[in-house]
Amino acid sequence: MRLYAYVSGAVAFIATVALMPIARRWGVRWGICDFPQDDPLKVHKGSIPLLGGIAMFLSIALSLVLFLFFARVGILGIVGILLGGAIAASLGLLGDLGWKNRPKQYRPRVKFALQVSASVAIAIILWFTGFRFEFIPIGIIGILMGIFYIFGGMNAINMQDGIDGLAGGLVLISSLGFAVLAQLAGDALGLTIALALVGAALGFLLFNFPPASSFMGDSGSHFLGFILALLAIIFTSRSYDIRWFVGPILIIGLPVFDAAWAVMRRLIRRKPLFEGDRGHLYDRMTHRGLTVKQTVLICYLIQAVFVAGGVTLVLL
Repeated sequence: MRLYAYVSGAVAFIATVALMPIARRWGVRWGICDFPQDDPLKVHKGSIPLLGGIAMFLSIALSLVLFLFFARVGILGIVGILLGGAIAASLGLLGDLGWKNRPKQYRPRVKFALQVSASVAIAIILWFTGFRFEFIPIGIIGILMGIFYIFGGMNAINMQDGIDGLAGGLVLISSLGFAVLAQLAGDALGLTIALALVGAALGFLLFNFPPASSFMGDSGSHFLGFILALLAIIFTSRSYDIRWFVGPILIIGLPVFDAAWAVMRRLIRRKPLFEGDRGHLYDRMTHRGLTVKQTVLICYLIQAVFVAGGVTLVLL
């Protein structure tokens, strides 16, 4: 079982690399692309296909189904993950399909309502399939925290998906941290999820590292945010142990703190919380003259520090 957990990363990587060219062709054929002329916040030139997230979802789903087949345990948990992932990816895909008609469709308020509804549904599914927030082991608190984690995870990764290679690389570094936690905790399913995420994110980055030929789209940012939230819930597993509460948050890292700052910034300026701006850390870095690659690599380094801090805290 533990051996397959390591193989899962390779399975997800190979599947993602195989699926990305197909996703790119479908995106171009069906017009599911990011058109920079439709959004003044966009910094890239030319239309870029948006179906990278679907490729990663299918790759991780394949890895988990194979884990179920070989391990023959945890069927309820795998079903919960697949259902939750399908809801998150489908919600994001709805936004991707609306790009051609923006800004009239899929407005921020509608997106907010759909994200809340999806987060509630996913949190309930996870609860009943065994994935429970255990820091405060009270049922309703666990479900509410699950909703908060899932909603926050989807938006945090979405906010980082503003320049080539950033969101995918941050997720890759986080997933390595969660893999270390899973290894230490002896959690085969958690290790499989984390390493599958490593493989999928690495495969995606081959097509997304600047200059990108494909984007993950909202389907990708919502799905990856869900998986990181799931891993945080899995490893917030010890009641009233502050290390195992704060540690997973630090491992998600930069997306959490940048999103928190974005919310505070918009509240202070009395601007809508769910309308984009160019005040994120990576925006400030590029505005100061750094190239996209330089910005991405510096953010990777910051993320590595957060992840190392989270893992170290758990080990104390």
